[in-house]
Amino acid sequence: MTSVDTSLPVHSRKEFLQALRQILRPIVRLMIRSGIRYDEFIDVARGAYVETTIRDVDKDSPRPTRDQVAWTTGIPRDRVDHYIDDYEPLPPGDRIAARVETETLHRWYTDPRYLGPTGSPMELEFDAPDGISFKKLVAETDAQADAGLILDQLLRAKSVLRSEDNRIRALSRFLLWPDKGQARIHCLGTSLAHMIETLEHNINSGAAENKRLERTVSADRGIPDRQLPNFQEFARERTEQFLNDIDDWLGQHLDPTLDQTDQRVEIGVNVFLYVEPPADLTTSATLAQSTRKLPHRSGERG
Repeated sequence: MTSVDTSLPVHSRKEFLQALRQILRPIVRLMIRSGIRYDEFIDVARGAYVETTIRDVDKDSPRPTRDQVAWTTGIPRDRVDHYIDDYEPLPPGDRIAARVETETLHRWYTDPRYLGPTGSPMELEFDAPDGISFKKLVAETDAQADAGLILDQLLRAKSVLRSEDNRIRALSRFLLWPDKGQARIHCLGTSLAHMIETLEHNINSGAAENKRLERTVSADRGIPDRQLPNFQEFARERTEQFLNDIDDWLGQHLDPTLDQTDQRVEIGVNVFLYVEPPADLTTSATLAQSTRKLPHRSGERG
């Protein structure tokens, strides 16, 4: 087995473009399945080029002019003006839709007030005005959130269930969405962005102590496919315990005295298992169908 620190510098422009092509393949596959056309993707990519060139500059460097943005990106000046004047900055995600469910589970599993004698989450009534309840748990997470909507989402994700006496029982501290809806798309965007931000940070960080955690463990020559279910089960069990420990640490070190004026840093650890598809060396020219010719009609000249 091989354990690798993949924090390596980009050696050449050609290698980076090849890496970009590898990154884009699964993204393009998702876009095609979602009906997103190439021209729509290009429009988003141009906007990202312009916004990144303007916003992500060194802190000691001046902001570029519009002509400089056009020169740097290769985008015509009139299109640069369009993305600057007519496009809003990339908005942050919807906090209630994307994060309150996970924060509610985190508080339920780490806040001593919501834990039973064995350290497990207590079963909660939905509303108990004079005591601990699910509604109070959600309100402490986000005062603007609808507790009924949050409960519906957690039930749908099978993170909680209703017991026979209609109390709410926590089943998992992880939120696993069962479909391809808005929450899954949001997760796709944030997970890929976090991963690539970490890779970009490590590529540009000179000193080893400044690099962020980035490790990969892989089988040197693969494993028999019959062993895949066993490996997935083993990895899932060990990873859940690891993430539980991380979640507990965050719960124990969350300072309740922080107010809105305190500077905060959004952090986390993202873990995923990959299964690399078999290499397909068939050329695209071989795979793509040739143009179909209409059948020749009698009386028409070829």
